[in-house]
Amino acid sequence: MMKQSNYMSKSIRISVILLSTLCVACSSNKKQDSATIGETEKITINAEQKEKIKVKIKLTNLERDLLNIRTREDVANFLKKNNDIASTYMELPNAHKEAPFVEQLYQMYSHPAFKEFCNSVINYYGDYSDVKAQLEEAFTYIKYYYPDYKVPEIKTIVTGFKFNKDFYFSDSLIIISIDYFMGNRSKYRPDLFQYMLKRYDKPYLVPMIVTAISTKFNLSNTEDNTMLSEMIYYGKAHYFLERVLPNLPDSLNIQYSDKELREAHKYSHVIWGHFIEKKLFYETNHMEKQRYTGESPKVYVIGDNCPGRIGRWLGWQIVRKYMLENPHVTLQQLMQNKNAEEIFKKSKYKPSGKS
Repeated sequence: MMKQSNYMSKSIRISVILLSTLCVACSSNKKQDSATIGETEKITINAEQKEKIKVKIKLTNLERDLLNIRTREDVANFLKKNNDIASTYMELPNAHKEAPFVEQLYQMYSHPAFKEFCNSVINYYGDYSDVKAQLEEAFTYIKYYYPDYKVPEIKTIVTGFKFNKDFYFSDSLIIISIDYFMGNRSKYRPDLFQYMLKRYDKPYLVPMIVTAISTKFNLSNTEDNTMLSEMIYYGKAHYFLERVLPNLPDSLNIQYSDKELREAHKYSHVIWGHFIEKKLFYETNHMEKQRYTGESPKVYVIGDNCPGRIGRWLGWQIVRKYMLENPHVTLQQLMQNKNAEEIFKKSKYKPSGKS
Protein backbone atom coordinates (compact mmCIF):
# COMPACT_ATOMS: atom_id res chain seq x y z
CA MET A 1 0.00 0.00 0.00
CA MET A 2 1.26 3.47 -0.83
CA LYS A 3 2.40 5.81 1.88
CA GLN A 4 -0.10 8.48 2.78
CA SER A 5 2.23 11.27 1.63
CA ASN A 6 2.26 9.81 -1.87
CA TYR A 7 -1.48 9.24 -1.96
CA MET A 8 -3.27 12.35 -0.71
CA SER A 9 -2.68 15.72 0.89
CA LYS A 10 -2.80 16.71 4.60
CA SER A 11 -5.91 16.32 6.59
CA ILE A 12 -7.42 16.33 10.05
CA ARG A 13 -7.73 13.01 11.94
CA ILE A 14 -10.71 11.90 14.00
CA SER A 15 -11.88 8.41 15.24
CA VAL A 16 -12.59 5.57 12.77
CA ILE A 17 -16.20 4.67 12.01
CA LEU A 18 -16.94 1.35 10.35
CA LEU A 19 -19.72 1.76 7.81
CA SER A 20 -22.81 -0.43 7.74
CA THR A 21 -26.43 -0.27 6.68
CA LEU A 22 -29.55 -1.17 8.65
CA CYS A 23 -33.09 -1.79 7.46
CA VAL A 24 -36.42 -2.05 9.29
CA ALA A 25 -38.81 -4.85 8.17
CA CYS A 26 -35.98 -6.69 6.38
CA SER A 27 -33.78 -9.51 7.55
CA SER A 28 -30.03 -8.80 7.43
CA ASN A 29 -27.27 -11.03 6.20
CA LYS A 30 -23.74 -10.02 7.19
CA LYS A 31 -21.11 -10.59 4.56
CA GLN A 32 -17.51 -9.55 4.18
CA ASP A 33 -16.97 -7.52 1.02
CA SER A 34 -13.40 -7.99 -0.17
CA ALA A 35 -13.38 -4.48 -1.60
CA THR A 36 -14.26 -2.67 1.62
CA ILE A 37 -12.63 -2.11 4.99
CA GLY A 38 -14.45 -3.92 7.77
CA GLU A 39 -17.81 -5.66 7.70
CA THR A 40 -20.97 -4.23 6.16
CA GLU A 41 -24.52 -5.50 6.43
CA LYS A 42 -26.18 -6.56 3.21
CA ILE A 43 -29.95 -6.24 3.30
CA THR A 44 -32.09 -9.13 2.06
CA ILE A 45 -35.78 -9.89 1.92
CA ASN A 46 -36.68 -13.16 3.60
CA ALA A 47 -37.43 -16.05 1.25
CA GLU A 48 -41.19 -16.10 1.87
CA GLN A 49 -41.62 -12.39 1.12
CA LYS A 50 -39.39 -12.64 -1.92
CA GLU A 51 -41.34 -15.55 -3.39
CA LYS A 52 -44.64 -13.66 -3.08
CA ILE A 53 -43.40 -10.71 -5.14
CA LYS A 54 -40.93 -12.45 -7.43
CA VAL A 55 -40.73 -10.61 -10.75
CA LYS A 56 -40.41 -12.09 -14.22
CA ILE A 57 -39.19 -9.69 -16.86
CA LYS A 58 -39.64 -9.54 -20.62
CA LEU A 59 -36.17 -9.32 -22.16
CA THR A 60 -36.01 -9.30 -25.95
CA ASN A 61 -32.70 -9.63 -27.81
CA LEU A 62 -32.68 -8.32 -31.38
CA GLU A 63 -29.14 -9.26 -32.37
CA ARG A 64 -30.19 -12.38 -34.27
CA ASP A 65 -32.85 -10.40 -36.16
CA LEU A 66 -30.13 -8.04 -37.33
CA LEU A 67 -28.02 -10.98 -38.51
CA ASN A 68 -30.88 -12.08 -40.74
CA ILE A 69 -31.11 -8.77 -42.58
CA ARG A 70 -30.19 -9.21 -46.25
CA THR A 71 -32.11 -6.51 -48.14
CA ARG A 72 -33.37 -2.96 -47.75
CA GLU A 73 -36.86 -4.41 -47.36
CA ASP A 74 -35.59 -6.45 -44.42
CA VAL A 75 -34.37 -3.21 -42.80
CA ALA A 76 -37.73 -1.50 -43.35
CA ASN A 77 -39.60 -4.49 -41.92
CA PHE A 78 -37.30 -4.58 -38.89
CA LEU A 79 -37.91 -0.87 -38.21
CA LYS A 80 -41.66 -1.28 -38.65
CA LYS A 81 -41.78 -4.26 -36.30
CA ASN A 82 -39.67 -2.39 -33.75
CA ASN A 83 -41.13 1.08 -34.14
CA ASP A 84 -40.77 1.61 -30.39
CA ILE A 85 -36.98 1.53 -30.85
CA ALA A 86 -37.12 3.67 -33.98
CA SER A 87 -39.26 6.35 -32.35
CA THR A 88 -37.45 6.45 -29.00
CA TYR A 89 -33.84 5.29 -29.17
CA MET A 90 -33.35 6.27 -32.84
CA GLU A 91 -35.62 9.32 -32.45
CA LEU A 92 -37.26 8.79 -35.84
CA PRO A 93 -40.94 7.71 -35.69
CA ASN A 94 -42.02 5.65 -38.71
CA ALA A 95 -38.39 5.26 -39.69
CA HIS A 96 -39.34 2.40 -42.02
CA LYS A 97 -40.85 4.99 -44.38
CA GLU A 98 -37.68 7.10 -44.51
CA ALA A 99 -35.76 5.79 -47.52
CA PRO A 100 -32.43 7.60 -46.80
CA PHE A 101 -32.45 6.31 -43.24
CA VAL A 102 -33.30 2.77 -44.34
CA GLU A 103 -30.40 2.98 -46.81
CA GLN A 104 -27.97 4.09 -44.08
CA LEU A 105 -28.95 1.20 -41.85
CA TYR A 106 -28.85 -1.25 -44.74
CA GLN A 107 -25.26 -0.27 -45.51
CA MET A 108 -24.36 -0.86 -41.86
CA TYR A 109 -26.41 -4.00 -41.18
CA SER A 110 -25.31 -5.76 -44.36
CA HIS A 111 -21.60 -5.11 -43.85
CA PRO A 112 -19.56 -8.26 -43.01
CA ALA A 113 -17.81 -6.48 -40.13
CA PHE A 114 -21.20 -5.70 -38.54
CA LYS A 115 -22.31 -9.32 -38.92
CA GLU A 116 -19.08 -10.42 -37.25
CA PHE A 117 -19.65 -7.94 -34.43
CA CYS A 118 -23.22 -9.21 -33.89
CA ASN A 119 -21.93 -12.75 -33.66
CA SER A 120 -19.36 -11.71 -31.04
CA VAL A 121 -22.15 -10.14 -28.96
CA ILE A 122 -24.22 -13.31 -29.22
CA ASN A 123 -21.25 -15.45 -28.23
CA TYR A 124 -20.53 -13.28 -25.18
CA TYR A 125 -24.08 -12.80 -23.86
CA GLY A 126 -25.66 -16.07 -25.02
CA ASP A 127 -29.25 -16.29 -23.83
CA TYR A 128 -28.76 -13.46 -21.29
CA SER A 129 -29.74 -15.79 -18.46
CA ASP A 130 -27.28 -14.23 -15.99
CA VAL A 131 -28.28 -10.67 -16.90
CA LYS A 132 -31.97 -11.60 -16.70
CA ALA A 133 -31.56 -13.23 -13.27
CA GLN A 134 -29.83 -10.15 -11.86
CA LEU A 135 -32.45 -7.82 -13.33
CA GLU A 136 -35.26 -9.95 -11.90
CA GLU A 137 -33.64 -9.82 -8.47
CA ALA A 138 -33.36 -6.03 -8.67
CA PHE A 139 -36.94 -5.56 -9.86
CA THR A 140 -38.20 -7.92 -7.15
CA TYR A 141 -36.57 -5.75 -4.49
CA ILE A 142 -37.85 -2.56 -6.13
CA LYS A 143 -41.38 -4.03 -6.10
CA TYR A 144 -40.90 -4.89 -2.43
CA TYR A 145 -40.17 -1.28 -1.56
CA TYR A 146 -42.47 0.23 -4.20
CA PRO A 147 -45.41 -2.16 -4.81
CA ASP A 148 -46.95 0.10 -7.47
CA TYR A 149 -43.79 0.11 -9.59
CA LYS A 150 -44.43 -1.14 -13.14
CA VAL A 151 -41.56 -3.26 -14.45
CA PRO A 152 -40.54 -2.06 -17.91
CA GLU A 153 -39.95 -4.22 -20.96
CA ILE A 154 -36.27 -4.50 -21.92
CA LYS A 155 -34.78 -4.83 -25.39
CA THR A 156 -31.17 -5.18 -26.51
CA ILE A 157 -29.86 -4.15 -29.90
CA VAL A 158 -26.50 -3.75 -31.63
CA THR A 159 -26.27 -0.20 -32.97
CA GLY A 160 -22.68 0.14 -34.16
CA PHE A 161 -22.49 3.22 -31.90
CA LYS A 162 -24.35 5.12 -34.64
CA PHE A 163 -26.67 6.93 -32.24
CA ASN A 164 -24.08 7.81 -29.59
CA LYS A 165 -26.03 6.53 -26.59
CA ASP A 166 -25.80 3.42 -24.49
CA PHE A 167 -29.39 3.39 -23.17
CA TYR A 168 -32.89 4.70 -23.64
CA PHE A 169 -35.14 4.77 -20.56
CA SER A 170 -38.85 5.30 -20.08
CA ASP A 171 -41.32 4.01 -17.51
CA SER A 172 -42.41 1.23 -19.86
CA LEU A 173 -39.30 0.48 -21.94
CA ILE A 174 -35.53 0.17 -21.54
CA ILE A 175 -33.41 -0.15 -24.68
CA ILE A 176 -29.80 -1.25 -24.31
CA SER A 177 -27.22 -0.67 -27.01
CA ILE A 178 -25.50 -3.88 -26.02
CA ASP A 179 -22.40 -3.35 -28.16
CA TYR A 180 -21.31 -0.73 -25.60
CA PHE A 181 -20.98 -3.49 -22.99
CA MET A 182 -18.50 -5.86 -24.61
CA GLY A 183 -15.44 -4.92 -22.56
CA ASN A 184 -11.83 -5.21 -23.68
CA ARG A 185 -12.47 -8.39 -25.65
CA SER A 186 -14.34 -6.41 -28.29
CA LYS A 187 -12.75 -5.47 -31.59
CA TYR A 188 -14.78 -2.26 -31.56
CA ARG A 189 -15.23 0.07 -28.60
CA PRO A 190 -17.34 3.21 -28.11
CA ASP A 191 -15.65 6.59 -28.35
CA LEU A 192 -15.12 7.14 -24.62
CA PHE A 193 -12.17 7.97 -22.40
CA GLN A 194 -10.08 4.95 -21.44
CA TYR A 195 -10.83 5.33 -17.73
CA MET A 196 -14.56 5.12 -18.54
CA LEU A 197 -14.28 2.18 -20.92
CA LYS A 198 -13.46 -0.25 -18.13
CA ARG A 199 -17.04 0.18 -16.88
CA TYR A 200 -18.55 -0.79 -20.20
CA ASP A 201 -18.64 -4.52 -19.67
CA LYS A 202 -21.24 -7.10 -18.60
CA PRO A 203 -20.69 -6.87 -14.80
CA TYR A 204 -21.59 -3.16 -14.87
CA LEU A 205 -24.66 -3.45 -17.10
CA VAL A 206 -27.36 -4.15 -14.51
CA PRO A 207 -25.91 -1.75 -11.89
CA MET A 208 -26.00 1.03 -14.50
CA ILE A 209 -29.63 0.24 -15.33
CA VAL A 210 -30.70 0.18 -11.68
CA THR A 211 -28.82 3.41 -10.93
CA ALA A 212 -30.76 5.10 -13.73
CA ILE A 213 -34.04 3.69 -12.37
CA SER A 214 -33.22 5.16 -8.95
CA THR A 215 -33.74 8.67 -10.40
CA LYS A 216 -37.47 7.90 -10.49
CA PHE A 217 -37.50 7.77 -6.68
CA ASN A 218 -34.58 10.04 -5.77
CA LEU A 219 -35.90 13.51 -4.94
CA SER A 220 -33.71 16.58 -4.47
CA ASN A 221 -34.11 20.27 -3.76
CA THR A 222 -33.57 21.93 -7.15
CA GLU A 223 -32.95 25.26 -5.40
CA ASP A 224 -30.03 23.85 -3.41
CA ASN A 225 -26.99 24.20 -5.66
CA THR A 226 -24.38 23.19 -3.11
CA MET A 227 -21.79 20.46 -3.45
CA LEU A 228 -23.42 18.79 -0.45
CA SER A 229 -26.78 18.54 -2.20
CA GLU A 230 -25.15 16.90 -5.20
CA MET A 231 -23.13 14.52 -3.02
CA ILE A 232 -26.18 13.40 -1.03
CA TYR A 233 -28.19 12.90 -4.24
CA TYR A 234 -25.51 10.56 -5.60
CA GLY A 235 -25.12 8.97 -2.19
CA LYS A 236 -28.82 8.10 -2.11
CA ALA A 237 -28.54 6.58 -5.58
CA HIS A 238 -25.67 4.31 -4.49
CA TYR A 239 -27.50 3.39 -1.30
CA PHE A 240 -30.63 2.52 -3.32
CA LEU A 241 -28.49 0.28 -5.50
CA GLU A 242 -27.06 -1.65 -2.55
CA ARG A 243 -30.54 -2.16 -1.13
CA VAL A 244 -32.09 -3.56 -4.33
CA LEU A 245 -28.99 -5.53 -5.36
CA PRO A 246 -27.78 -6.71 -1.94
CA ASN A 247 -25.22 -9.15 -3.36
CA LEU A 248 -23.58 -6.54 -5.57
CA PRO A 249 -19.94 -5.82 -4.61
CA ASP A 250 -19.36 -2.21 -3.59
CA SER A 251 -16.75 -1.91 -6.33
CA LEU A 252 -19.40 -2.50 -9.00
CA ASN A 253 -21.79 -0.14 -7.23
CA ILE A 254 -19.40 2.84 -7.26
CA GLN A 255 -17.50 1.60 -10.35
CA TYR A 256 -14.09 1.64 -8.69
CA SER A 257 -11.43 -1.03 -8.86
CA ASP A 258 -10.97 -3.07 -5.67
CA LYS A 259 -7.75 -1.17 -5.00
CA GLU A 260 -9.41 2.23 -5.46
CA LEU A 261 -12.20 1.25 -3.12
CA ARG A 262 -9.89 -0.08 -0.41
CA GLU A 263 -7.78 3.07 -0.50
CA ALA A 264 -10.83 5.34 -0.48
CA HIS A 265 -11.88 3.67 2.78
CA LYS A 266 -8.35 3.69 4.19
CA TYR A 267 -7.85 7.37 3.41
CA SER A 268 -11.41 8.48 4.15
CA HIS A 269 -10.07 10.79 6.87
CA VAL A 270 -7.81 12.46 4.30
CA ILE A 271 -10.70 12.93 1.87
CA TRP A 272 -12.87 14.29 4.68
CA GLY A 273 -10.13 16.62 5.85
CA HIS A 274 -9.72 18.03 2.34
CA PHE A 275 -13.45 18.77 2.08
CA ILE A 276 -13.42 20.46 5.49
CA GLU A 277 -10.24 22.45 4.86
CA LYS A 278 -11.42 23.71 1.46
CA LYS A 279 -14.99 24.38 2.69
CA LEU A 280 -16.34 22.29 -0.18
CA PHE A 281 -19.66 21.12 1.22
CA TYR A 282 -21.31 24.48 0.54
CA GLU A 283 -19.44 25.23 -2.69
CA THR A 284 -21.79 26.33 -5.49
CA ASN A 285 -19.36 26.91 -8.36
CA HIS A 286 -20.24 24.40 -11.08
CA MET A 287 -16.67 23.77 -12.24
CA GLU A 288 -15.49 23.23 -8.69
CA LYS A 289 -18.32 20.78 -8.01
CA GLN A 290 -17.51 18.88 -11.19
CA ARG A 291 -13.93 18.46 -10.04
CA TYR A 292 -15.16 16.23 -7.21
CA THR A 293 -18.41 14.70 -8.46
CA GLY A 294 -18.02 14.72 -12.23
CA GLU A 295 -16.34 12.20 -14.49
CA SER A 296 -12.54 12.20 -14.28
CA PRO A 297 -9.80 9.58 -13.95
CA LYS A 298 -8.50 11.04 -10.67
CA VAL A 299 -9.13 13.90 -8.26
CA TYR A 300 -5.58 15.16 -8.41
CA VAL A 301 -6.15 18.07 -6.02
CA ILE A 302 -6.53 15.47 -3.26
CA GLY A 303 -3.85 13.09 -4.50
CA ASP A 304 -2.41 11.36 -7.53
CA ASN A 305 -4.24 8.12 -6.71
CA CYS A 306 -7.53 9.56 -5.48
CA PRO A 307 -10.24 8.08 -7.76
CA GLY A 308 -12.56 10.29 -9.76
CA ARG A 309 -16.10 11.04 -8.53
CA ILE A 310 -14.81 10.93 -4.96
CA GLY A 311 -17.57 13.35 -3.92
CA ARG A 312 -20.15 10.75 -4.91
CA TRP A 313 -18.34 8.10 -2.88
CA LEU A 314 -18.21 10.41 0.14
CA GLY A 315 -21.91 11.21 -0.25
CA TRP A 316 -22.62 7.47 -0.22
CA GLN A 317 -20.72 7.01 3.04
CA ILE A 318 -22.65 9.90 4.61
CA VAL A 319 -25.97 8.37 3.54
CA ARG A 320 -24.93 4.97 4.87
CA LYS A 321 -24.05 6.51 8.23
CA TYR A 322 -27.31 8.47 8.25
CA MET A 323 -29.29 5.26 7.83
CA LEU A 324 -27.26 3.58 10.57
CA GLU A 325 -27.88 6.46 12.98
CA ASN A 326 -31.57 6.65 12.09
CA PRO A 327 -32.83 3.06 11.79
CA HIS A 328 -36.46 4.17 11.82
CA VAL A 329 -36.00 5.82 8.42
CA THR A 330 -37.17 3.61 5.54
CA LEU A 331 -35.59 3.48 2.11
CA GLN A 332 -38.66 5.22 0.70
CA GLN A 333 -38.37 8.05 3.23
CA LEU A 334 -34.68 8.44 2.48
CA MET A 335 -35.26 8.72 -1.26
CA GLN A 336 -38.05 11.27 -0.73
CA ASN A 337 -35.97 13.44 1.61
CA LYS A 338 -34.83 16.54 -0.29
CA ASN A 339 -33.03 18.03 2.69
CA ALA A 340 -29.33 17.25 2.13
CA GLU A 341 -28.34 19.36 5.14
CA GLU A 342 -30.56 17.32 7.44
CA ILE A 343 -29.16 14.03 6.19
CA PHE A 344 -25.62 15.37 6.55
CA LYS A 345 -26.06 16.59 10.12
CA LYS A 346 -28.01 13.59 11.35
CA SER A 347 -25.49 11.19 9.85
CA LYS A 348 -22.82 12.33 12.35
CA TYR A 349 -20.31 11.14 9.80
CA LYS A 350 -16.72 11.99 10.78
CA PRO A 351 -14.11 9.46 9.66
CA SER A 352 -10.52 9.50 10.73
CA GLY A 353 -7.63 7.24 11.39
CA LYS A 354 -3.96 6.64 10.88
CA SER A 355 -2.70 4.97 7.73
